[in-house]
Amino acid sequence: MISIIRFHLIADMQQAQMLMVAGFVMLGWVLARRQIKMRKRVNRDARVANRAIQQIRERKEPSVPLADAPPETQRWHAALFDLQRELKAELDTRIMVVQTLLNQVDQRIEYLSALQGTPSPLSMSVLPSPEQQRTIQSLDSDGHTAEEIATETGLPLGDIELTLATIPNRR
Repeated sequence: MISIIRFHLIADMQQAQMLMVAGFVMLGWVLARRQIKMRKRVNRDARVANRAIQQIRERKEPSVPLADAPPETQRWHAALFDLQRELKAELDTRIMVVQTLLNQVDQRIEYLSALQGTPSPLSMSVLPSPEQQRTIQSLDSDGHTAEEIATETGLPLGDIELTLATIPNRR
């Protein structure tokens, strides 16, 4: 009787071990299959990405802007370019006219000053003297504002600002 019980116990243990081994085999199979599917997906995504990268590398941008645009867009672009060129030429012409007029005004001021016997306002220096400039620079480096410097030196605010604007490497 004991041997029968022992036989049944051994048979039950072997059956439990076999079930456990079967479970491990199934678990290994599921994990292996999952890993294989993941690798296939990664490989597929990598191929798609590589194709996209290759297309980007092979795409040649036209050397002329809007070369691949529709003809109507190209005509608009050309018309805008021509308009830009015309407007720039017109502005350059007007700038030259204004410069010529300013030169003529300067000459007439010089002539009138010579007739009156007074020094020309154009010949007078706009910037403060070198000593005043050093004072302005030292006050500026001390952190004073342009208004405070103008009050302290008694010079016009515009002259102070002009002097400060000409200081190289100013904070």
